[in-house]
Amino acid sequence: MMTKLRNLLLWLILVAGVVWAWQGGKLNPVVKIGREMVFGKPPQKPTAMDFKFEPLTRQDVQQKVLATGTVTLKTGAEVKIGARISGQVKSLSVKIGDFIRAGEIIAIIEHEDLLSRVARFQADLDAERARLAKVQAEGPLEINKAKAERAELQVKIKLAQKMLERNLQLNQEGFVSNTILDEAEEKLAVLKAQIHLAGEELKLKESQLLNNTRLAATLVDKALANLDEEEIQLSYATITAPIDGVVAFVSTQEGETVIASLNAPTFVNLIDLRRLEVTVFVDETDIGRIQVGQKTKFTVDTYTDKFFKGKVREIHPKAVIKDNVVNYEVILDIEKKNVAKLRPEMTANVVLTTGTRKNVLTVPKEAIKRKGKKTFVVMQKNGGLEDNPVELGWRDGGRIEVVTGLNDGDQVGIPNKPLKKKRKGRRPR
Repeated sequence: MMTKLRNLLLWLILVAGVVWAWQGGKLNPVVKIGREMVFGKPPQKPTAMDFKFEPLTRQDVQQKVLATGTVTLKTGAEVKIGARISGQVKSLSVKIGDFIRAGEIIAIIEHEDLLSRVARFQADLDAERARLAKVQAEGPLEINKAKAERAELQVKIKLAQKMLERNLQLNQEGFVSNTILDEAEEKLAVLKAQIHLAGEELKLKESQLLNNTRLAATLVDKALANLDEEEIQLSYATITAPIDGVVAFVSTQEGETVIASLNAPTFVNLIDLRRLEVTVFVDETDIGRIQVGQKTKFTVDTYTDKFFKGKVREIHPKAVIKDNVVNYEVILDIEKKNVAKLRPEMTANVVLTTGTRKNVLTVPKEAIKRKGKKTFVVMQKNGGLEDNPVELGWRDGGRIEVVTGLNDGDQVGIPNKPLKKKRKGRRPR
């Protein structure tokens, strides 16, 4: 009796389960999903209502390379400024963020000792210049005096020559003795020797004037060089900006002592934010398509909705290998009108345009379907849907070039929404 009641109860439970699973007078078939059995309807086939159909369009398609880079400073755009002499920082005129022009004062180092040395060498220079002026003034006077003495001797020689000639005639006539004639000849010979000596003394004085002038001028030049050297040392006490730029770093303050040795102590970094470039790391698979002069666009994280324009300036030949990934550095020039918005070390997301195909057929990327190795689009033919194989080319944004398989005027289907392939039911217990 108990066995009959148990069988009847199991039969009633089975009938109740079948009735509960019955929907609309029709039992849903059992569908196998993986290793489990579920009740549900079989997958629905898509219809034309599931698509919107758009015609193909012709447009220019660009081939692009996507890469990541960094905004960097050009060579010479960052200058580390320090002191070339030792001493206490007397005044510091800048702080981080200040924009300064080339030649403006950044800091002054104590320099009283240098001022004293400059004054001493200035006095030495003045003394040498006075000595040169004396030589140049007195030398010609001595030369003129020597010339006058020689001219006087020339007059005496003429007179002695006439006296000798007169005495010689008188001696022949017997009016003058030989002694007087000998005296006249001796006087003329002495005068000739004196005028020769005067000529040599004149040459000596002229030579002395020339040499003394050169020596004095050399001493002036030496004193001037010493003064220039001290003035240069003095100029080191006033530190000025070599370029226009923004103060990026300050490592000292007023009252501190800086010590200059072989390396000048750097205490101010100055950068020119107008001289920026982008260093891009391009994968080895794409570097062959990059050429100097190609146009680029890039964004930075702080301006995600703004594109900055650039152009390829350099392609470095040496690879950069990191984590077994081979990249090559490509340097971009930035369009000047927007460079002021950028800052060094910003991350740049770069799009490099490597080629353009003019007026080609394109379809939206949503229209492309793939099944295994086959690529196709959905088209309406003979009142139904048909998968049409296509060969694709370049992709540009949301559209893809169609190489073969479609013609002008063809329309392709774009899914309105994802199709429901199955409808889950209750799993059997």
